[in-house]
Amino acid sequence: MEKPWMEIFLELTKIPHCSGETGALRRYLIDFAKRCGYRVESDEAGNVMAYGKNSRVTLQSHYDMVCIGRAPQIEVVTESGWMRAVESSLGADNGMGVAMMLHLMQKGANADFLFTNDEEIGLIGAGALELKIRTPFLLNLDSEELGKVYIGCAGGEDVHCKKRIGFRPVSGGAWYTLTAEAPGGHSGVNIADPIPNAITELASVVTKNPAMKIATIKGGERINAIPRHAEALVWMPDGVEPLGTNPSVTIQKSAAPRETEVLDEERLAEALFGFAHGVRAWNRELDLPQSSINLAEVSLKEKEVRISLSARSMANEDLGRLVDQTVAGWEALGFECEREGKYPAWKPEINSFSEMVLKHYKEVCPGASYAAIHAGLECALFADRFRDLKIASIGPTILDPHSDRERVDLESVEKVMNVVEAVIADLSSI
Repeated sequence: MEKPWMEIFLELTKIPHCSGETGALRRYLIDFAKRCGYRVESDEAGNVMAYGKNSRVTLQSHYDMVCIGRAPQIEVVTESGWMRAVESSLGADNGMGVAMMLHLMQKGANADFLFTNDEEIGLIGAGALELKIRTPFLLNLDSEELGKVYIGCAGGEDVHCKKRIGFRPVSGGAWYTLTAEAPGGHSGVNIADPIPNAITELASVVTKNPAMKIATIKGGERINAIPRHAEALVWMPDGVEPLGTNPSVTIQKSAAPRETEVLDEERLAEALFGFAHGVRAWNRELDLPQSSINLAEVSLKEKEVRISLSARSMANEDLGRLVDQTVAGWEALGFECEREGKYPAWKPEINSFSEMVLKHYKEVCPGASYAAIHAGLECALFADRFRDLKIASIGPTILDPHSDRERVDLESVEKVMNVVEAVIADLSSI
């Protein structure tokens, strides 16, 4: 019996599929595609392709999700036309794309279906794709705004810095736990929004208390998420009370740790607070960030401070310069830095396929238009590798992905479904 796309999505939420732990959902996708009569292939990177007959277009979504909060234990709530999860990310990014594709497979749609793995931790599946894309057109379903046909996206690269650090003993005084809480968000889509970075907010309190010394520190959840939580254990000498004027940070007295040592490093908090997290340059033509960087994670393990950052840019040359500057800055402070997970920008380009997609989109949403996004899409890797492949990206309205506020407009999913079906029907006639 054919299942509606919403019922399929609810099934997906019950199968754990955090990035790096997607095996159970991969088996589900393979079995589902075979039951629908498609020829299925998979590769070493965990990508899955379901081939139709005489297909003209490949539909593509990634099937991993950013797990925030209680995820992968996802409790779904639907109200006023929106779907969200209780105290966790929902996985609508990109689970709604996966659900739409599975629904179309049930209906025997004349298309190929590519499910890519581990997109959220560096476009890993798409970067290692061994499966053949045999169609001349590819429609990605990983965009997050109804009425937009995306024809360009940012490239990105991660930077991981580390530094061995000394400790010194302290005696007397008082111990406190600093806890910073912030809304969190997608480090590309939400980077221009007025969302505080929990690491930055925590560091701001330490810098305003010159006598405060850090013993432990940890902040951030994912390389591609604006940090929503940061925590530090700090020490203050006798007779000095901590100043706390930041509404995002709470200060609570704590018991002394077993080892009463603090970092023998005076400038860590200043370096974290002073780092220019956020938008670095604005693209006026596209009306979105040109370049940005996310101060994503900080931790202290085995007397080594580790800091992770995620850079993005709409132009490859700008990305390279931003990463070079970031590495130079942290190396000047004595850190060793490594670059990881680089992926290219997708230069905006209108072609015959994007024009067809926009034509059908305007039948559903008269105000539909072209757009680019300040986030990584697998389209960039496909465009770089398959030069003759014509690509476009669409998707339903998803707000605050990569956070526990993630929610999806259900009516927008239905409208995108209509556009996809119209595109498949049109291409089948060519």
